Amino acid sequence: MPSETGTGIGAGVAMTLALALCCVAPLACFEPDHSLIPPAQPVELTSGLRSGDSFEVRVFGEPDVGGNFQVQENGTINFPLLGTVVVTGKTQAELASHLEQLLGDGFLRDPQVTVVLLERENLEISVLGEVVSPGTFAFIEELTLVQAISDAGGTTDVARVRRVRLTRKTASGPETFEVSVKAITDGREPDILLQPGDIIFVPESPI
Repeated sequence: MPSETGTGIGAGVAMTLALALCCVAPLACFEPDHSLIPPAQPVELTSGLRSGDSFEVRVFGEPDVGGNFQVQENGTINFPLLGTVVVTGKTQAELASHLEQLLGDGFLRDPQVTVVLLERENLEISVLGEVVSPGTFAFIEELTLVQAISDAGGTTDVARVRRVRLTRKTASGPETFEVSVKAITDGREPDILLQPGDIIFVPESPI
């Protein structure tokens, strides 16, 4: 039968280990709550297309008619069935309506057109801190946080990947949220869609 002294010592050691684990585990395993990050807002042209802008045109039920286009210096694109089409100055919705009108004039019956912005020079995101090639990059449709970090060359060996900071413009002004890239790459959290103006900062690990 164990002595009371031995039992007391054993219990004391066990309690000390338990307290140590409680103190260490949160520091090692705690990850930010991604659900606090507001979803990315859809990109819509407000000042109209201009030369150099890239976009995709989708025509419902007509996969061979649409495609990816870049506005030429003269403000036009070469569109299937239609030939040269002036697009400069038009928003996405205006261009979709214009193409529906042109395609419906003797080419397609009741065409339904969607225009999706792919890239625009003044729509950018920034990736800073502990990445191989920090800087500002052109925003593209459906760009994610992990893809943006990859475009910046990936993280360095001293990056703190569980505490990446994402600064985003919200209705109440710019807000900064913490993101665990480790949780995303491990498949425990979905990747985060970006919006123009987002700033990603990868801090240095304290260890």
